[in-house]
Amino acid sequence: MMESPKGEIIIRVKPSFDNSTPASDLSKKESLLEVVSVMMADVTVKAAMEEMERKINFLMKVVEERDLEIPALKDQMQTRETTYLSQILIV
Repeated sequence: MMESPKGEIIIRVKPSFDNSTPASDLSKKESLLEVVSVMMADVTVKAAMEEMERKINFLMKVVEERDLEIPALKDQMQTRETTYLSQILIV
C-alpha cells in the first residue's frame, strides 16, 4: 500500500500470473483452463482492490472534512458559552 501525491491510498497487488512469462516456461500440467482461471481471479482481485481503494479514499475525505468541522464547532460552543455567561453577569 502506498500514498499517491494527491494523498490518496493506492493498493498494489503482485499478480499471480505474469503475462510476460513465456508459455514454454509454464508447467506441462498447467492447462489453458487453469491459466484463464488464474487470470480471472486476478481480475476479480484487482476489481476488489480498486473498490477498496475508492472506499478508503472516500473515508479519508470524510475524516478530513470532519477534522475541519471540529474546531468550528468548538468556536461556536465557546461563543455561546461566553454570551451566556455575559448575560448572567449583566442580570
